[in-house]
Amino acid sequence: MSEDAAVCKKKEDEIPEYSDKIIVIGDSATVTGFKLAGVSEAYVAEGKDAEKRLTELLDRENAGIIIVTESIMAGLDWRIKRRIEGLAKPVVVSVPDKTGSSKEVGRLSELIKRALGFDLGGK
Repeated sequence: MSEDAAVCKKKEDEIPEYSDKIIVIGDSATVTGFKLAGVSEAYVAEGKDAEKRLTELLDRENAGIIIVTESIMAGLDWRIKRRIEGLAKPVVVSVPDKTGSSKEVGRLSELIKRALGFDLGGK
């Protein structure tokens, strides 16, 4: 096999890495849980620190999905909430924290589909 053929074969065998990241902001228990599940970028933050971190992440090119706890989402300034609603990417999803779930449970699969451009369930 020629060197060129070997290079082409190697490129075909490589699986492309998805560049958009899943990022978590929350309390220590939530962050630990997501890290154990394989999320590599997660931040323990609350209140204004969480709001500042979220604002920074909204501008990142490689942020695909940002997961925040419901308590963080509830405490966000209305301008940030409006900005989140207008974005196609990144998608910001709230999850219950250690205090439990609220009735504000979104259509997570639809939001992920919007962020990634395809349905993870294969539909």
